[in-house]
Amino acid sequence: MARKMNIPKAKQIQGLRKAIANRKTPRQFIPSMKKRLAKLMACILFALIASSARAQTPVSLVPTQQILAASGTACTGTGQSFTVNNRNQTQHTATLVLSGSATSSKLQIQGVDSSGNTFIISPTAQAGQLFTAVSAIVSASGYYPTVNVLVTCPIGITFTLTYSGSQTTPVILGGTQFLSLIDQQLFTAISGAGNVGTAVFGTPFGNSSGILVFTYLSSPVSGSILEVMCTSTTTGLMTQFNFPIANLSPGVQVFKVPPATCPQVQVVYVSGGAAGNISFEYIFDSPGAAVNETQGSYTHITGTTATAVKTVPGTLVSVTVNTPAVGTISVFDLATAACTGTPSTNTVAVITATATAPIATLLYNVGLLNGICVKASAAMDFTVSSQ
Repeated sequence: MARKMNIPKAKQIQGLRKAIANRKTPRQFIPSMKKRLAKLMACILFALIASSARAQTPVSLVPTQQILAASGTACTGTGQSFTVNNRNQTQHTATLVLSGSATSSKLQIQGVDSSGNTFIISPTAQAGQLFTAVSAIVSASGYYPTVNVLVTCPIGITFTLTYSGSQTTPVILGGTQFLSLIDQQLFTAISGAGNVGTAVFGTPFGNSSGILVFTYLSSPVSGSILEVMCTSTTTGLMTQFNFPIANLSPGVQVFKVPPATCPQVQVVYVSGGAAGNISFEYIFDSPGAAVNETQGSYTHITGTTATAVKTVPGTLVSVTVNTPAVGTISVFDLATAACTGTPSTNTVAVITATATAPIATLLYNVGLLNGICVKASAAMDFTVSSQ
């Protein structure tokens, strides 16, 4: 019986190559030698690929779905964090379903790196009842060893929280996910008796442009306002818009928020007295949407006292003379503390009116660095628009 010789594959390959190249090798043996050489080369290549694959960390390419909070999970009134069973996912989506009408809720995704640093990697959705059985959907991209989903909702409400993740599916903004991004339902049926409505969050597109939708659900009150303040993390207040609320109920009041650089926004409801319940939301303009760049907040003036129209830096949009009189209307770039008596510094404009002058709107659209101070020399009816 012939003994099987254990010759290394590398030696066999070397021998076959020499035999094929040798002119003395019979031609009828060469085809079989070439087939044998090809098989040996394939075996070695397969072994190298298998070895390389075993050396890498196992990676799951199959999308994963998880229930982070089962139906009926109670809200605590503070942030509740739920950790994702991370299997190397790079695309993350969280879906929140509230059991009822929550006064104010939030949803966001956080990533934690290998050093324990926590980052907000998704938009923060101010959650409300967008559709039946859906309150908010947010998505994020990027690999982190730990991924958390943070939910904040009031006591007395329950919720369901689910997560889906994958490695290859890109984040596409559409449907309810896009609505969660642009429609921030800040407060629903909260008491309007005090300055209780304050929300701070990052804007979806770094711009304030959009509309505020406000409703007195019952017992309206005069003198209330909505404030929109754009802030930065280093310098604080950048731009502020004020919107007086009409004493109207029931009825929806819509206020146009002008465009301004706004990485982070704070929206505040300032009550004029003992009002009933209120609701309001902030709907942001999406990129490419047409906006009114000259619309601002108004200040109606009929006296001669120096009036601080804007207490912080802003834009003087226009001055409209409604009922003229003989005299002047002077505009100054001054902070509130300097807007007293008869200002004489940092003059921006002096409008001369006559008793027979027609109603006119003077458009300025200029930025003032300290504040907007206005004083009339004679009693007349005029309106200042500012941003």
